[in-house]
Amino acid sequence: MEKDQRKKIVAHKLVDIGESVTSWAAKNGLHQRIVADLLDGKLKGTRGVTLEARRKLEETFGPIFGS
Repeated sequence: MEKDQRKKIVAHKLVDIGESVTSWAAKNGLHQRIVADLLDGKLKGTRGVTLEARRKLEETFGPIFGS
């Protein structure tokens, strides 16, 4: 999935629940910068903290990273 599509999906779902990326990240115990970098495609989320963040993002927003 392209980063623009991913950002659009996340933005729509965040509006529906009335939160921002920063507030969602804080509520889920994640660093906002890691979440933003995952959404921008700067991080892959394959190990460690980034993998945990990716899993929480996909749990909330669905399969936004593709395979």
